[in-house]
Amino acid sequence: MGAGIPASEPLRIEGPEQGVVNVDLPDGALPPAIGVHNFQVFRATRGRPELADGKGYTYNHHVDMGCWKGLLYVGWNSCEKDEDTWPSRELYSTSPDGAHWSDPAELFPQGVSMPLRMYFFHAPNRRMLAIAGLRVTRGLIGEKLKGPLVVREIRSDHTLGEFFTLRPSAQATAESPPPLYTEAKENGFVEACNQLLANRPFLEQQDYGLLLDDRRMKWHDAGNWPDRKLPHEGHEFWVFGKGMSFFHRKDGALVGIAKRGWVTVSTDEGETWSQPAVPSTFVVGSAKTWPQRTSDGRYALVFNPDKHKRLPLVIVTGQDGVTFRDMRVVQGEVPIMRYEGGKGTGPQYVRGISEWSGDGSWKDQAMWIVYSMNKEDVWVGRIPVPVRAAASVTPVGDFDATPAGPIVPGWNVYSPKWAPVSVVRLPGGGSKCLRLEDRDPYDYARAVCVFPQARKLAVSFEVMVRRANRGTLGIELLGESSRIRPVRVALTDDGKLEAVNGGQTVELPSHSADRWLAVKIEANAVAGKFSLSVDGKCLLKDAAFADGADSLHQVSFRTGEYRQIGGVKAVQPETDCPVEPAIYDIRNVRITP
Repeated sequence: MGAGIPASEPLRIEGPEQGVVNVDLPDGALPPAIGVHNFQVFRATRGRPELADGKGYTYNHHVDMGCWKGLLYVGWNSCEKDEDTWPSRELYSTSPDGAHWSDPAELFPQGVSMPLRMYFFHAPNRRMLAIAGLRVTRGLIGEKLKGPLVVREIRSDHTLGEFFTLRPSAQATAESPPPLYTEAKENGFVEACNQLLANRPFLEQQDYGLLLDDRRMKWHDAGNWPDRKLPHEGHEFWVFGKGMSFFHRKDGALVGIAKRGWVTVSTDEGETWSQPAVPSTFVVGSAKTWPQRTSDGRYALVFNPDKHKRLPLVIVTGQDGVTFRDMRVVQGEVPIMRYEGGKGTGPQYVRGISEWSGDGSWKDQAMWIVYSMNKEDVWVGRIPVPVRAAASVTPVGDFDATPAGPIVPGWNVYSPKWAPVSVVRLPGGGSKCLRLEDRDPYDYARAVCVFPQARKLAVSFEVMVRRANRGTLGIELLGESSRIRPVRVALTDDGKLEAVNGGQTVELPSHSADRWLAVKIEANAVAGKFSLSVDGKCLLKDAAFADGADSLHQVSFRTGEYRQIGGVKAVQPETDCPVEPAIYDIRNVRITP
């Protein structure tokens, strides 16, 4: 352990946020990290399987991420509806920008592979490998069956090479195992496989050090613990060593973090490890934690800050890899779980680009993470670096200087596959605007501008309803978190304009589609009042806040009704397909204290 770092507290999380986390709310009642974008990689559907995986499988989980030759890679396990249950296969998708993802393809042919904690390895000889468990059964599988491995190369042109057995099965026998990797004709591929098998931290990521045999860390063996009972909550030994991730902290030590908050440290690159401990300030459960050194030389942890529920997804940051603070939300949305099965609620099982899964070709000034939503859909998050816990300036709101595309600098974006958020150029080569386009019957698009806190302010913008044959555009002024919604205005699908005055919804004069509406909201948190004007005409004066708020921090645009935690709400497959779009354009956003 490093100098001055007690073995019982190998990392610390400071600040008051953990004490106010409310997991009955999708964002935990926490403020957002500034400028985070969440993009949906894969959306499950049985209604239109040709728009998803071609089969209509609705369990999608066990995610991993890498980068290779300028593309982001995401891999995951896909089952028909239940975890670790046949039929099952490993899929992957690639992206040149993190927002637009290729149709999923099989990482290995179905029946050959099983899920792992990790799928991508960039070898020291500059070869990129994809791995998975070698399938040894079509029955229910558990982590202890995932000792044998299959491997193939991801070539420089992003095609996949032949697949081989990387580790044969010692206990169970595959139906027809691929040839051993040593039989491959490419010497460079064989060398890369040997380098992977020699990399202890990479292999230690699989549960219980199963892929390391007698080289695994000794704490996987119960007999090596001073007390067979682990010191926290009376859990039995098995809870240690699942879902491990690793990073090098500032002093060069290698840190491993497992499920349930177990942390262990090695000062000799994984040859030996300190006795694992659960830091007192690190509150996590059976989901994963993702630790990483960011491109600005700082450190970040991404996790679910609760011992039981897997929501929200938060980030804490620090300077040395030991002390972290400023807990902020990176994913505070929880849509409904559309299909029943062996799944769980929330954004979970987060991973990023590890020290061993990327070639350094991805140059975006951001930290990228991947996670599954409700074990049903696959998402990525883009977290700008340096990670910002508070807004110091108001983001750009005219968008003319912003490149057209999915990245909206300074804004927080929630962008499902069927409900994208982007900056677009208006017809005729004119100015640009922010567009929210929603074809998803069970989700919505959302864009949030976080600004320096203000007690009194005016928010003005122009909005055009291009098409709205369903749903609403919800416009809200928020407090520090999304649960505090003092000012609520909506443009409805039948042309109505509505606002909430205290606890009562007030219907205002109707609006017209296909023309710009100039909207101005003047809000006073001291008085708890706001006024609303459209096209220079005051429609509502001194209306009461719907929620009490000491100050205002955010303006939110959302293509659907407010929701909390979506929950399990099984849908009819024929209804789970893209519908006619609702399209809203927004420009000239001005926030004036």
